[in-house]
Amino acid sequence: MKLTPIPYQDTLTGSPMQRRSSHTDTQVATPSLDHDVDASTLGALVVLYRPTDQQLLHVAGLRAHCASLLAVDNSPDARPEIPVMLNSVGIDYLHNANHGGIAGAYNRGLARLFAQGATAVALFDQDSRASDDFFAIMQASCARLGTQAFAIGPQIYDENAERFLPQMYSNGFTVRTLDVQDDGPLQRCSFLLSSGAVISRLAYEQLGAFTEALFIDHVDTEYSLRALKRGVPFYLDPNLVLRHRIGEKRTHRFAFWHVTSMNHPAFRRYYMARNAMYLCRQYLRSFPVAIVPNLITLWQVVQVTLFEQDKLTKLLGIGCGIVDGVRGRLGPLDQARPRLAARFGRSRR
Repeated sequence: MKLTPIPYQDTLTGSPMQRRSSHTDTQVATPSLDHDVDASTLGALVVLYRPTDQQLLHVAGLRAHCASLLAVDNSPDARPEIPVMLNSVGIDYLHNANHGGIAGAYNRGLARLFAQGATAVALFDQDSRASDDFFAIMQASCARLGTQAFAIGPQIYDENAERFLPQMYSNGFTVRTLDVQDDGPLQRCSFLLSSGAVISRLAYEQLGAFTEALFIDHVDTEYSLRALKRGVPFYLDPNLVLRHRIGEKRTHRFAFWHVTSMNHPAFRRYYMARNAMYLCRQYLRSFPVAIVPNLITLWQVVQVTLFEQDKLTKLLGIGCGIVDGVRGRLGPLDQARPRLAARFGRSRR
């Protein structure tokens, strides 16, 4: 696959970038400049996992719209041609090898981009679809917020469900759905999906690193609850839309209702249930709303039992996840429960 080359340099400083492969430093360097966000200091981070050539072409297409772009590859084994392809179009590359899961990829990537001078960074995965004006609109929204700590997210259009995901606001005790008006101003919200969200450097400094022990699911939920606890504001930008696919949704008829199943694999069921329970333990006393992810777990049990294949393995994953969440046994599945991980691996073959 050939990508159209452009000079490879740091677009924030004009000097050549230093390509590093280490994932040991997750600390944000103390900035030597202010925290105002303009077009030259809004960066982007894309997390890769065994990307296809088509996905790499999509990532390359983002480069024209932002000042700096870093691809963090979470694939266990690096393909040597990928950094060559991406570097040829001015995209920095870091192989993280799934160290710390999605949270680890964010932490390593944000540390590098902030150290290079970015004042805010947009987070994407390899399947996210951003419009050509995404960064221009986001930069304008960041500029309106000035130097404060913040995170901003777009409306998420779920291509599987063919609808927008509801946006929520919470005071920690109750939750309400936002009435989102297209072309409206920024709206305070309480929960953001990480994909498509922009986090300012000051917000990352105040909130700290993403929790790598969670590994995959509810990493952004935990960060949202942490922001709620520490008073860092989150915003929804109604003018921004990100197209995304969540799970493998299928609709089933049950009695008088149409019910949707997500069909996540067993290992994801484990992480979802475990991390939901862990968040409940960590935040319930401060925010009763932290119980909501566990209600979703109960609904997942219904979905799996009634509609999904590989029921016993998935239910086993949910059950073990709940137990591990109560006990605080976190980390990647193959370390937390190697025998269960092996069983899940066999069920996928």
